Amino acid sequence: MPSSRPAARLYGLGTSLPPQSLEQSRILGFMAASARASWGDDGARAVPLLERLYAASGIERRRSVLSDYAGTDPAGFAFFPQNPALEPFPSTALRMEAFERFSVGLAETSAREALAQAGFRASDVTHLVLTTCTGFFSPGPDVLLIERLGLREDVERTNVGFMGCYAGFTALRLAGGLLRGDPAAVVLLVNVELCTLHFQKRLLPDFMVANSLFADGGAAAVLAAPGARGRGLADLAAWHGRVVPEGRAQMSWRVGDTGFEMGLDRGVPKTIRERAPGFVAELLEKAGLAREEVTRWAPHPGGRRILEALSDGLGWGDAETASARAVLADCGNMSSATIFFVLARELSRGAGALAAMGFGPGLTMEGAVFVPPA
Repeated sequence: MPSSRPAARLYGLGTSLPPQSLEQSRILGFMAASARASWGDDGARAVPLLERLYAASGIERRRSVLSDYAGTDPAGFAFFPQNPALEPFPSTALRMEAFERFSVGLAETSAREALAQAGFRASDVTHLVLTTCTGFFSPGPDVLLIERLGLREDVERTNVGFMGCYAGFTALRLAGGLLRGDPAAVVLLVNVELCTLHFQKRLLPDFMVANSLFADGGAAAVLAAPGARGRGLADLAAWHGRVVPEGRAQMSWRVGDTGFEMGLDRGVPKTIRERAPGFVAELLEKAGLAREEVTRWAPHPGGRRILEALSDGLGWGDAETASARAVLADCGNMSSATIFFVLARELSRGAGALAAMGFGPGLTMEGAVFVPPA
C-alpha cells in the first residue's frame, strides 16, 4: 500500500441518465433511414457498414435527451426537422440551446445522489468542479447548480471543458490537489455530457463510428480529507497523466457549423495497446504499488476495440474489463462521465486497490489509483 497517507477520500458517487433508453438496433434504424434519405445510393451502400459497426459495438442500449433516435416517422421528431433527410440540419446554436435545456437537470440529479451517499450537506461544499465537453453557455450549469442544490454563494467554481473522455480524471486530479492544499475543503465534482446532440450525418468513417458509440449521462463525486465524514468509499492514492505525441492526430473534437465533430483514427487501439503497459507502470509507481497489489481495474470503455486493446497490452482476462463492458453495454460511451459509472460498479465489488484509466484527444492518457480507506 502507499507509504504516505492520501490527501483525498472519495465519500460519495452519483450517476444520472436521461429517460429515453434506446436499443442500439432502434438507433441503427434511425441512422440508416437518415443515410438513405440524405445521400441516395451512397447512403444505401453505407447501410451494411453501419450494420457491422453497430453489431460490433458492444452496446445494447444507450440513453439520449432526444427521443427522435427511437422514431421511425419523421413527423414525430421533436428536435430534428420533420423530414427523412433531417434538413435543414440543426445548427450548433440549436444544439447548444438543447444542451442548456437538458444538462442542468442531469447534473443536479447526480450531484444530489453523490452528496446523499457521502453524508455531506450542500452547504458543506467549498469547491465545485464542473466537467463537460459537449456544450457551452454562460452563466452555465456550475452557476445554476448553486441555487438548485443550495450551495454556498461563495463556493469556488472551476470548469473543465472540451478535454474529452479523460476529463473525469482531470477533475479528480484537481480535487486531489485542492485537498492537499486545503484539508478542510469539500469538493463536489459534477460531469454532464450530452454527446447525442452532436450526431453528424455525413458519410465519413469517423462520424459513423462516433454515432455508433456515444450517449448522454451525468455523474458526480464528493471528495474530502480522510476522516472528514466516516469511512467513505476509497482513498485517492495517486493520479498521473501523459500525452502520447504519436497519437496526436488520432483523436480530435472540433466545433463545426452543425454541432461538434469527432475525429477517430483507426490507429487509436494500436497506440493504446502499445503505450498502456508503460503508462500503467508509471501510475502504479506514483501510488507505491506493485502490479500484483492491484485487485480491481476500471478502464474507460471508449469502445469495444479500446477495451480489447487494453486487454491485449496489459494481459487482462474478462474479469478486469467486466465492469467497463457492462457500462458500455448498458449506457454506451458518455465521454467524461463514463468512468464514474465504472468506478461505482467496481467499488461495490469489495476491498482492494483499484486502478482506473481513460483516454482522449492529445492523445492523452490519464489515470488514478484508489485504495481502501485507512
